[in-house]
Amino acid sequence: MADVAGQVEAYIAFKQALGVKMTSAASALRQFARYAAEHGHVGPVDVDIAVAWASSGSGHSHGYEAVRYGYARRVAAFSRAFDKGLPELPEGLFGKGYLRVTPHVFSDEDVSLLAYAASRMEAADPLAPLSHAALIGILSATGMRPSEALGLADADIDLSAGTVLVNDSKGTTRLLPIGGGTVAALEEYLGRRESLRSGRSHGRLLLAASSKPLALHSAERAFECYRGILLGRGQLWEGRAPRLFDLRHTFAVKTILKWHAGGEDVGSMLPVLATYMGHAHIGQTYWYLTGAPELMEMAAAAFGALGACGEGPYEEAV
Repeated sequence: MADVAGQVEAYIAFKQALGVKMTSAASALRQFARYAAEHGHVGPVDVDIAVAWASSGSGHSHGYEAVRYGYARRVAAFSRAFDKGLPELPEGLFGKGYLRVTPHVFSDEDVSLLAYAASRMEAADPLAPLSHAALIGILSATGMRPSEALGLADADIDLSAGTVLVNDSKGTTRLLPIGGGTVAALEEYLGRRESLRSGRSHGRLLLAASSKPLALHSAERAFECYRGILLGRGQLWEGRAPRLFDLRHTFAVKTILKWHAGGEDVGSMLPVLATYMGHAHIGQTYWYLTGAPELMEMAAAAFGALGACGEGPYEEAV
């Protein structure tokens, strides 16, 4: 009889053979297999062990539990393709795993305030607030993933050419052109960083201390503190509070709005945005654009321009 560990490894091997990267999913599924073994489960994946694992632990959101149940359900479905006698897990026991949340789009003033607050944060080393502020600027200017920006090395920055190299992020490497304002800001950052740094160089661009790179968990935790400066302007947010990652959403939305205002054919330009943001498929780019009120307003205006005949200058773009 099949067991959970065997089913999990067969499923992972099958997906990887198809070229699917299973980094986080494989880690979660192997955690599932360990959970089943540690709790004395005998036999294949069934609804009881799947539900028990999905809801185990504390402090997890309902969506997180739904994702874990979905992982277990896909393993069971894969196994049933070869043996119809294996258990079938019902769909929807935890609801939907991925609920779309409207991204927070920062205004230019918001970004300036965030960078200012980051530069004034209390830290044991003066390099930390300098790097936190630079991170805000880099994310706003390039739309990088926070992990990509934090992984940048000094050697990845070519200020004379106005480019930034993003190395091996999600299996791809891309060279991003940056504007003169971003080049000047990076030059200023590097000059100030060198005046504060002592000891050996780590090689990373963004440092929390002289030889210690700024880490993602530290950047996210700090952002949760200094984003409160936006509340001082009377801003309130419903549901999820703004995240560091929302600067990536902001870049995508503002790029589309800029193209639209400039009369560009937005539809034909989307692959350019997808490449710049490091998306393997354009569908990943649409994820960032759907649900943003600013773009919904643009779409509504475009549809209004079509008129009764259904033709207009924005038909293809929308």
